[in-house]
Amino acid sequence: MKTMSLKTLIMILSVTGLVLTSCEKKDPDPDITADNLKGMFVVCEGTFGQANGDITFYDSKEDLSIKKLYYLSNGVEPGDIVQSFAVADTLGFLVVNNSQKVIVVNMKDFTHVKTIYGFSYPRSVVRADENSIYVSNGNGSSDNYIYSIDLLSLEKNDSLAVSAGPENLLVAGTKIYAALSGGWNNDGSSVIEIDPESFTIANTFNVSPVPIDIVNDKNGDIWVYCKGLAEYDANWNVSYSGMGICKINTASKEVSTFNLSVMQSSGINNIDRSPDGNIIYFLNDGLYEMQITSGELPSTALIEQTYYGLSVDPENGNIVCLDDVNSKAIVCNNTGTELYNFETAYFPNSVVFSY
Repeated sequence: MKTMSLKTLIMILSVTGLVLTSCEKKDPDPDITADNLKGMFVVCEGTFGQANGDITFYDSKEDLSIKKLYYLSNGVEPGDIVQSFAVADTLGFLVVNNSQKVIVVNMKDFTHVKTIYGFSYPRSVVRADENSIYVSNGNGSSDNYIYSIDLLSLEKNDSLAVSAGPENLLVAGTKIYAALSGGWNNDGSSVIEIDPESFTIANTFNVSPVPIDIVNDKNGDIWVYCKGLAEYDANWNVSYSGMGICKINTASKEVSTFNLSVMQSSGINNIDRSPDGNIIYFLNDGLYEMQITSGELPSTALIEQTYYGLSVDPENGNIVCLDDVNSKAIVCNNTGTELYNFETAYFPNSVVFSY
């Protein structure tokens, strides 16, 4: 694997793009995102209080990586705890949790466009529709909102009050779903369905305790990773109860639960799906795969190793396992065989794929 400067990488990618497009008929109305950086954007939280998180960029076609993309593009650190990231056309949005802000970057070279303030505990970001992105915010004790940010003005233009501790957001069909974990209180047990047209809560689903991550399958049903209630002893050793994976049937509105017997996953990005939506992957004391038609959880892990985060490449189905101990992304095929790996910044938690 080759590591090089952002300037050199952009030059190579630009020349490659020029060669490819020079042989083709000119598009009279070119895609405005055509010149965006293409590849994997690994969200790396960094160490709490040290502001050493960033986005690690990896281009698999060129086998090139940049460990700290934002820093190399702007000369400054993005802030304390880079929690999540999303792309909307030519703009990228970095949620920086402990610094209480959202940074907007140009996706062509990752340079700073604007910093949006006015958050207390921002967590997840998704593109909600053509005109807006949503950011979840709230630690469970205060300021529990889903904020809407206008893509033209890059300002917060609306807020939706929610019960407690909104975590990961999911766009599925015409709706947005939010897992309400309870925040610092760890006592949430619901998933809400948001109608983006009216920016109101259309449905509320009761699930197992502390839902933190969500994904949809090919049928449009929602799968929820519920971490369970945490209890600590005098030495701060933690144990969990009530953990499980819940399936929300969006047609019947019924919720079914698959109970987990142990909980060993410390991150919040613990569930994803195969590109065709037939298989659900999840983390615990290993990496597991489950057919969506199965009536029970798998008993044997696909990969017998714990990870901090999980993301599946929607283009080829490769599984990216994020190792926070060694600051590394391990890319495996759908049989669990490692294909390659690359170094990341500290505490990688998820991947955003942009092709």
